[in-house]
Amino acid sequence: MSTADASGPAPPPPPPMGHARCCTSGATLELVGAFTAVCLVLYGVILYMNYLYVRWSGGGDGVHRTDSSGAGMPARKRPAAGIDKAALAAMPVVTFKAGAHGGGEPAMECAVCLSAMQDGDAVRALPGCRHAFHAACVDAWLCARATCPVCRARPALPPPQQAPKSGAKAAAPAGNSGRQLDLESQV
Repeated sequence: MSTADASGPAPPPPPPMGHARCCTSGATLELVGAFTAVCLVLYGVILYMNYLYVRWSGGGDGVHRTDSSGAGMPARKRPAAGIDKAALAAMPVVTFKAGAHGGGEPAMECAVCLSAMQDGDAVRALPGCRHAFHAACVDAWLCARATCPVCRARPALPPPQQAPKSGAKAAAPAGNSGRQLDLESQV
C-alpha cells in the first residue's frame, strides 16, 4: 500500500483566485438576463395598462385632456363653450372715436388682434369687466370661449329683452343705461 492511500481522500483543489465559490460567470449572466427580461415584461405591462386607460377614458389620440370648464370630460366630448349668437347680439356695439380720449394718451389696442383701434371702428365693450375690443374680433373669440380675452371673467350678459308694450316708450339699450361708454378706462 502506498502512503497516499493511507491518509484518505485528497482535499478538493482550491478555487482559482478572483472567483467566488457560489457564482460562476455563466450563472451571473443567467441572473442578469432573467432580471432584464422581467423588467422588460413589467415595462410592457405598464405601457399596455396605460394604453387601455387612455382608450377607455375617451382620449382616442393618446392624450387625456381635461380642464376646469369641461369638468373632467375629454376635449372632444365637451359641450360648446362659447356664448350663443343671441347673447352676442344683445351686447352693445359703439363706434370708436380717438379724439374723445385726449391726444397725449397712447392709442387703444384690441387684445385679440393686437392692432390699434382707428376712428370709426366698431367696438364692443364687454358687460361686467368693460374691456373693449373690435366687435368682429371679440365676437369670434366669444363664439369659441365664454370669457374675456384679457381678464378671463365671464361677461355679465344682459337679460333677454322683451318686446315693449304698445303704449310704452322705447327703453334705452340694456347695459348702456343712458350713459356714455368710457373706453379709455377699460384697457
